[in-house]
Amino acid sequence: MVRLLITLLTVFLAVDSYKILVYSPAFGHSHSNYMGRIADILAEAGNNVTTIINVMDPHVADVTQLSKIIRVQPSAATNEAFAETIKTNADFFSINNFDPIAAYMFGQVYGKMFATQCKTMLEEPGLVGKLKAEKFDVFFAEHFDLCGVGLAHLIKPKSLISVASCVAFGPQFPEFGIPKSLSYNPTFYMSNLNVHSMLDRFWNIFSDFVLDVSYLPMRKYVHDVYMDKYGADFPSFGEISSHSAFVFTNSEPLIDFATPSISKVIPIGGIGAKAAKPLSEDWVKILTKREKNIVLSFGSIAKSAYLPMEVKLSIVETVKSFPDVTFIWKYEVDDEFTKNIASNVSNLHITKWMPQGDILGHPRISAFITHGGMGSLQETSLNAVPGIFIPLFGDQPRNAGMMEYNRLGKALDKTDVKHPHKFVAVIKEVLEDESIRTNARRVSAMLHKRPFTAKEQLIKYTEFAAEFGPSQALRPKSHDMNFIEYNNLDIIFIALVTTIITLVISLKFLKFAFTNFFCAGKSKKE
Repeated sequence: MVRLLITLLTVFLAVDSYKILVYSPAFGHSHSNYMGRIADILAEAGNNVTTIINVMDPHVADVTQLSKIIRVQPSAATNEAFAETIKTNADFFSINNFDPIAAYMFGQVYGKMFATQCKTMLEEPGLVGKLKAEKFDVFFAEHFDLCGVGLAHLIKPKSLISVASCVAFGPQFPEFGIPKSLSYNPTFYMSNLNVHSMLDRFWNIFSDFVLDVSYLPMRKYVHDVYMDKYGADFPSFGEISSHSAFVFTNSEPLIDFATPSISKVIPIGGIGAKAAKPLSEDWVKILTKREKNIVLSFGSIAKSAYLPMEVKLSIVETVKSFPDVTFIWKYEVDDEFTKNIASNVSNLHITKWMPQGDILGHPRISAFITHGGMGSLQETSLNAVPGIFIPLFGDQPRNAGMMEYNRLGKALDKTDVKHPHKFVAVIKEVLEDESIRTNARRVSAMLHKRPFTAKEQLIKYTEFAAEFGPSQALRPKSHDMNFIEYNNLDIIFIALVTTIITLVISLKFLKFAFTNFFCAGKSKKE
């Protein structure tokens, strides 16, 4: 009887199991966490999942635990390119997000790293042929490093699913077929868009231009790798992704701005957030020293150790202003600052690592000071913790703006962090404004009671794509339109020319009528 049940179970799993490949570029912890979580959730659902990890940052851990792993190690050239990104990361607090030159340089640094490691992967002996022979049902390609999108064209999976590790931005809008709606949809670099302000809408349009300038080198360098190896007629990344079955975005509608979308775009924000687990005794002791606790972390890319010294000193002065609050600061290294300055502050606890999600789930956490990465925001919202959001780069200004808009905390400009009195004022407001905490609890309850969880949507839509492939009905015709057609510029031009011609003719007629009737009549009377 037991053998029969095992046989039936094996047959059942064989029927419902799909072959899935996940491309995970290892250059940032948040990106790897997101792709690794996708792989593990689909593996938990009984699918045969393989993750290809293209390593650029050797310090990024393999997040996936349940999928088979193909790891492509970085070349010497990639290591050199990665070292250049570290120098860029150190400058996040001073970089001007609206500077197109700085944005282009940022894109160049990361674009060269992506292209170098993409070439390394494509030159891995037999790798592309092996992947193509597997005949995957679904291939997940992340759209920050577009090497995976090009790989999809080579290995021909039944379905391509495009993945955005944050909300869609800049060049991703046309790639996915989503309207930009810049009159009210804030770009990455806008934390506060007053839709009634012409100046704000201008800056929103300009920041979209800066985004395009920033990400142009990333796309160009990687696409050049494919054209050099496979010919000048290699299709554009936009053409390849236009045929994706679905687009999964790391966004959560309940904490986002309401924006237009299309049917194939599925938000799966929150899949990386896990239920908080009990803390160790050491962490419990830290959190019970004082009634209030504030967590401080700037994420995995912009490390606290690389912050300008004036910012570090300002943080210390701010912490001293709240002696009844314990501050837990994620600081990655032991250096002169931690030994000689931070260690002398009694209510400041420095840690190289912390179980962030578990700590945020503790009832004694009063606030979370964060850079505003999407993963951190989702953990914050899920655990009903008010936030102080200090956006540094990328999608973080927009993320901070949407959290403040939805009354889940306050945004603080990164240039104000170096002024302790401004930092103190924002923290006081968040700690004392009970309406923020009340609303945070309400949103948390809504997230826990969503009709369909992000995990359910991920599994169901993936299996749907594996069974049926992409649907022409879900592919917007905008993919086949040029700039003039998409924006109706031909119609506007004809309408404008017609209006001008009509106006000129009307003026000439009025002039003729005035000259021949009014003036002529006046002459006869005289």
